[in-house]
Amino acid sequence: MRLTSTLTLFIITISISRVDATLRSRKLQTYAQTSDYVGLMLDRVNEERAAQGLTALCLNSKLQEAAQSHSDDQAANDFMSHTGSDDSTMSERVSDADYDWNGVAENVAAGQVDVVEVMDSWMNSEGHRHNILGDYTMLDSNPKARLYGPLEASTDYWTLRC
Repeated sequence: MRLTSTLTLFIITISISRVDATLRSRKLQTYAQTSDYVGLMLDRVNEERAAQGLTALCLNSKLQEAAQSHSDDQAANDFMSHTGSDDSTMSERVSDADYDWNGVAENVAAGQVDVVEVMDSWMNSEGHRHNILGDYTMLDSNPKARLYGPLEASTDYWTLRC
């Protein structure tokens, strides 16, 4: 693990499991473009941080590679875990993306259909809340992959790195 940077990295992995057609339609309408949900998540994270007197996180596109890699892996292999299908850890994925960091955390959620539900769940969980309100500075910019399955079932996997 490389610890060459003074920047701190915070990783949030969001994995939304299968939902019925009505909820999928609502979700697709809500998140017509990547920038829709990325902006909403960044805004909600920063609102929670501001309420505690913490600095806002800013987007970092370099972290997207590590986040997207894990989202793609989860979608391709239909699983949700902090460990990749190749046994990679979040810290390994971040280092493999050539991002220098000195701290990493990860939140994983399943079943929520939008940013509001995911954030509400996390803020009501001590460990997840601690990660969101941690001493971090950066956030990735494109955290989503989708697995389409039989009978119009779909699973969204979102990875948001800070």
